[in-house]
Amino acid sequence: MTRTTALFALPALLALGAAAQADCAYPQAPSDIPNGSKATKDQMLAAQGEIKAYRAAVEEAYLPCLEKEKNDSLATLDAADPEYATKKGAIEAIHAKKHNAALDELTAVAGRWSEEIKAFGAKK
Repeated sequence: MTRTTALFALPALLALGAAAQADCAYPQAPSDIPNGSKATKDQMLAAQGEIKAYRAAVEEAYLPCLEKEKNDSLATLDAADPEYATKKGAIEAIHAKKHNAALDELTAVAGRWSEEIKAFGAKK
């Protein structure tokens, strides 16, 4: 594939990704995790509920939606297309970036929550 062809294919793939992204709503991470060393039990329990809901939104809704989005996009490709491998690779790369970004954020939230749980337990 020539560089020019790749440049023309890229906007189409990006548009496909943007259109599909509208279908998979990126879950909003909890914005305010309480300071465990100062929070009340009720505040910690409320935050725990928000974090569990966020985790479920990522793992049970967003990631499966991304997988379906990727599979649907791959299904539209023509295996006989000389640019098939490039297009397939681009779709898979976009999927991997979205998937990994969601897991990275979920891991960061879980890490912050774990630290606050430790701080909450230490004050007793």
